[in-house]
Amino acid sequence: MDSTSGPSAPPTAISNWTSQPASTESAACDLPPPVPEGMQALMYIMYIAVSVAAIGGNGIVCYIVLAYQRMRTVTNMFIMNLAIGDILMASLCIPFTFVSNLLLGYWPFGGVMCVVVTYAQCVTVFISAYTLIAISVDRYTAIVYPLRPRMTKLRSKIIIGVVWLVALVTPLPTALVTQLVPHPCANQTYYCLEQWGTPEQTTYYSMALMILQYFFPLLALIFTYTRIAVVVWGKETPGEAQDERDQRMAASKRKMIKMMIMVVTVFMLCWFPLNAYILLSDLNPDINSYEYIRYIYFVIHWLAMSHASYNPFIYCWMNAKFREGFGNLTRRCWPPVCWPGRLRRRTLRKESNEGAALRRVNTYTTYVSVRAAGGGSSLKFNGNRGLKEVNGKIADYEDSRV
Repeated sequence: MDSTSGPSAPPTAISNWTSQPASTESAACDLPPPVPEGMQALMYIMYIAVSVAAIGGNGIVCYIVLAYQRMRTVTNMFIMNLAIGDILMASLCIPFTFVSNLLLGYWPFGGVMCVVVTYAQCVTVFISAYTLIAISVDRYTAIVYPLRPRMTKLRSKIIIGVVWLVALVTPLPTALVTQLVPHPCANQTYYCLEQWGTPEQTTYYSMALMILQYFFPLLALIFTYTRIAVVVWGKETPGEAQDERDQRMAASKRKMIKMMIMVVTVFMLCWFPLNAYILLSDLNPDINSYEYIRYIYFVIHWLAMSHASYNPFIYCWMNAKFREGFGNLTRRCWPPVCWPGRLRRRTLRKESNEGAALRRVNTYTTYVSVRAAGGGSSLKFNGNRGLKEVNGKIADYEDSRV
């Protein structure tokens, strides 16, 4: 596949608009015209903003999870892995693709970096996409099957290891076919391209990666979160009617559904334009010679990269414990001096109080019926255990899980 810097989109590399030969020999020898200064300034501002938000926001997420023992839950371990993937994406995908594809129109970083960056960028997209699936499956199991044992930390680490293994193995063909290709007329000017044997191989590989990195994760997110929404909205509040508790559960349900809709919508909107462009450029390479294709690519590539900056807000800032940790960090921690011990003690005291309140809420003893998924049968259980598994996972979802 013709691509510069193997850019960061779900199909490992993006067709470089500068790499396609023009219809005439003279046109093929021309380097692309320089980007106007005003457009360059806009590109710098937008890409720097996304990079700072992605690296800074996800870095804070990692710090909060690592600094506080009580934050090292199964779900938060997945979220930290997602944050690591997004940091790598912001570090590898944005600067190299921005410089080579959008500013220069050729690859200036050498042959080794050509292979390393192209391969690493595809790996980071796999990590982010499949960690999203792991988070959704964890939620799906907890809500739809509340009586099943919760996922252990060991199992979550194994799943994270599998995610990394898949992310490292799947794009290996990219590393094998990526190489520097000299410009036909300009000396010391190279493109970083995937050199496949035939155009058909390029198209098939792009489609395979598009399915694995975009459509499969998207369908998995839609299925799991839709099923969760059906279960959550269809579940009656256990116990006798109590206005305060019912209002609290209704608010929690609305917040959970809103968050799940946001996850699917943001993933779909951020990555679809870039995937569509990749497929179209493989099927019809002539679109890469269009006059304004560079600026179209700038918009859709920036949109895809911005996905890494949204995740901290979607998964963490909507969670009470992450908000508390961030608030403590900004109030008590001022560079270059931090006092993590003071932050930890304060947060643990608050978490202890929240846990006591949660236990008081779950002291009701009732007879609960949970509708089994798709089977039409009822699963019945009594007392505190049922309320702890069902009511605790719904009413207190934003406090105990993300």
